[in-house]
Amino acid sequence: MYDAMITINEADQVFNAAQRQSRISFYMTQLGEEASGIGTAAALSDDDLIYPQYREAGCFLWRGFGIEQMSHQLCGNIHDLGKGKQMPIHYGTKAGNIVTVSSPLCTQVPQATGAGYKFRINNEDRVAVTYFGDGSASEGDFHAALNFAATLRS
Repeated sequence: MYDAMITINEADQVFNAAQRQSRISFYMTQLGEEASGIGTAAALSDDDLIYPQYREAGCFLWRGFGIEQMSHQLCGNIHDLGKGKQMPIHYGTKAGNIVTVSSPLCTQVPQATGAGYKFRINNEDRVAVTYFGDGSASEGDFHAALNFAATLRS
């Protein structure tokens, strides 16, 4: 886990510098949040589903989405799994069970609630994990999602 945290920190420095030099259009670092993303990803089963926000590149790295694939996605080139159809840092990997990052704040929280509910009613031994910041916690979707999660035991 420590190696992954160091790796994503180094990648952050390179990608952030590339954004500052206008070589890529958009990037947000995971500086200071490496342990939360990588630590939770390491604790999950490979079948568990992750709904990330912008600062979970470490989760992707832990699940096998390498720095090279991040570079392809950030540049939107032909080697990008999304074929360049997403904004930079809107990573996603079906093979890694990580849903593509979405631009609007908090959309991932109700989605994770729904996935958790589906896992529960189908008796699947899986969990859905989501990440969010204080901006998302200020959205109405956040409160509705937590209410659903609590009442439906998602």
